[in-house]
Amino acid sequence: MWYLWPVRSPSRRWLIVLALFTVTFGISIPLAAYGVFLPVLEQEFGWSRGAIASALSLNLALSGVAAFAIGGLADRHGPRSTLVVTVALAGMAFALVSTIEALWHLYVLVGVVGGVGLSGFYLLAAATVTRWFEAQRGLALALVLIGFNLGYLCAGPLAAWLIAQVGWRVAYAILGGGCGLMALLAALTVRLPRDAEQPAAARPPGAIAARASAPRTVVDVTLRQALADPRQWWLNGAWLLLGAIQLMLSVHIVPHALDLGLDLGHASFTLGAYGFGAVVGRLASGAMSDRVGVRATIGVGYAISVLALVTMLVAPSGDALLPALALLGAGFAAADTMVARIIPEVFGVRALGAIMGVLGLGWRLGAAVGPAVAGFVHDLTGSYAGTFATAPVAVLASWVFFALGTARRRR
Repeated sequence: MWYLWPVRSPSRRWLIVLALFTVTFGISIPLAAYGVFLPVLEQEFGWSRGAIASALSLNLALSGVAAFAIGGLADRHGPRSTLVVTVALAGMAFALVSTIEALWHLYVLVGVVGGVGLSGFYLLAAATVTRWFEAQRGLALALVLIGFNLGYLCAGPLAAWLIAQVGWRVAYAILGGGCGLMALLAALTVRLPRDAEQPAAARPPGAIAARASAPRTVVDVTLRQALADPRQWWLNGAWLLLGAIQLMLSVHIVPHALDLGLDLGHASFTLGAYGFGAVVGRLASGAMSDRVGVRATIGVGYAISVLALVTMLVAPSGDALLPALALLGAGFAAADTMVARIIPEVFGVRALGAIMGVLGLGWRLGAAVGPAVAGFVHDLTGSYAGTFATAPVAVLASWVFFALGTARRRR
């Protein structure tokens, strides 16, 4: 394997990006496929959509709480051990979904075990790549996080094909076990940079001297200081709203497409369209932020997201759904990447893992509430119209919260 022999520092940085990309891609596939399995479980067991979606809500809420400890452990001991343990738990949990016979089985496996397992992969990936890069940080972060979106791009068609070929139980065993193993092997290669591999070490001496003589505007704060800073809570609110809308749509877009008259095979491509747009949005926003800055980039992402959500409301048809979702994926991915990108610029890197754990709790709490609320509203009204109509307003509110969370702090 490539990680068994020494690699020069510049190459090592990009190999870490490759490993973290593999982790996010592998562990995202069984998570992204949950929306495809939702109508299958509804038909198999007669459970309501709200009840099935609540297992994922429990997963996200518990993973957000567990991220407090995960981020702190990574700050002290490095990301490898925590990443290995958590992705192994996640893969095992989703593989064992193939054995369920009762609703509480789903809650234990997806909600509890899977919740702990999914608590670290996103924040550890983002925090680790941030420590390896200063220049090109936006691009490197985007390359890591597109694994999450490529998971969505592949998960829908792959899950639908496996269900048709081998049945839903074997399909979940394959997705959970195989993807979990892939993520586990990649996690074993992840580590923090050594002293000689710090980002400044790779810069020309003149650049290092210029940076040393320049006034420092970012202070490396502790977790306690970050918790006392109102900007942290504004950013938490911004990410909470993004998480609520992102997961509400990703979990319920396949059932929504079925309600519009598409069959399961074609409906599963809605996740693919969203994932394709998100990949483009991640890469474009990462490169753009390195050139024009985070605030301008996230503004474009938010504007695209609102445009796509309004299009879904005014043109609710199967033909309009795929392009709107591709556009939405691009906008959401750009906004999500920039929230993660801005954290070291606001709070520094001293307690980066712990601070990202706190901020990630906001995203996960929103992601926990969004799918469950949409599911229960659908159970009551027979439609997603009401919950989908609130999405553009929530995105605009997130934009305002982000602006407040990144404002310069008064002395």
